[in-house]
Amino acid sequence: MLADQARFRHVIRTFSPSIVHVNPSLTVKSFFRDGAFVHHARQRKIPVMVFFRGWDRHMEARIDRYLNWFFRVTYGRADASLVLASRFREKLREWGVSTPIETETTTVPDGFLKDFSIAEKMESIRSTPVVKILFMARLEHAKGVIETMEAVMALRQAGAPVSLTIAGDGPARNELGRMLDRSGAHRGFIELAGYVRDQQKRDLLTSHHIYCFPSDYAEGMPNSVLEAMAFGMPVITCAVGGLTDFFENGRMGYLVARRDTASIAEKLGALARDRVLASSISNFNYGYAIRRFLASDVAARLTKRYLALSDSSTARSFQVNPNR
Repeated sequence: MLADQARFRHVIRTFSPSIVHVNPSLTVKSFFRDGAFVHHARQRKIPVMVFFRGWDRHMEARIDRYLNWFFRVTYGRADASLVLASRFREKLREWGVSTPIETETTTVPDGFLKDFSIAEKMESIRSTPVVKILFMARLEHAKGVIETMEAVMALRQAGAPVSLTIAGDGPARNELGRMLDRSGAHRGFIELAGYVRDQQKRDLLTSHHIYCFPSDYAEGMPNSVLEAMAFGMPVITCAVGGLTDFFENGRMGYLVARRDTASIAEKLGALARDRVLASSISNFNYGYAIRRFLASDVAARLTKRYLALSDSSTARSFQVNPNR
C-alpha cells in the first residue's frame, strides 16, 4: 500500500496528467488504496474521475457503519463518478457525493466478434438436435454453478435434449467433479472445460446456444453476460448489479430466483422446447449488445467525459449523455 502511494505520487509529479481516472472495485484493499489516489490528485488540483467497476455488499455495509468519513474526504471529492447500476448511484448520493454520477457498462472487445454470424447462430438454435448450455465464470458457489449443473441433470433425466459445458476454475471445481462422477449417465453431455481464454472462449460462445449464469455474487456488471448476448445467446441469470437496469425478463432470456435449481431448470427447459422463441431472443440480444456494449462505443463515451473534465474550471458542470 505504501509503495503504491509513493509510486502514484511520483507519477503525477513527473507526468503531470490532465485527468486521473481510478477504477476501484470497492473491496477493502482498493477502497483505501484508490481513495488515497483520489486524495493525492485532488491535493494537486488534478480533475479526477472515479469508475466503480465492482461493488462489494460487505464493504458497502462497512462504509454505512463507520467508513463514511473516509469516503467523503477521498471519493467524495472526485469531479465525476461512473457506476454500473442505478442502485450504486443512489448509494453514492446517500454517502454525500454531490458531483455528477452517470451509469456506464463494461465492454465486449470489437474484434472478439470477428467473423461471427448471427444468422448462423439463429439457425443453429432452431435446428440443433441438442441444445448446448454454457456456464462460463469463476467456479464459486455464489455464482450458481452447482445449481446450473443440478438443473441440467434434472432436465436430462426428464428427457430434454440438452448438454452443458462449464468453463472456468475455482473453489467449486472439485465438487462439480464429484457430482459428475456420481452421475455417470450424464457423461458425454456435461463437460468441465477448465479455464478458457481468447480463441477457446470465442469458440464456446459461438457454438453454444443458451448462457446460464444464476449468480448471487456481488456483481458490478457481469461481463460474461454481455459477451453471451453479443454472441446471440438467450441468458438465464439473476437480477444482480447493473443487470437490474437493462435486462428485460422474457425478452433477453429469464431472470430466476437466486440459488433456485427448479426455477433454473424450468426456464432452461422452456427455451430448449421453444426454439422459435430462443432464436428470436438470440437476434434481439445480439442487436442490443452491438448497440450498447462494444468497447469502441464505451471508449468514445469516456473520451467525451475526459474532454469535459480536462478543463478543471468546467469540471463541476460536467454533463454528458452516455446514451448518445
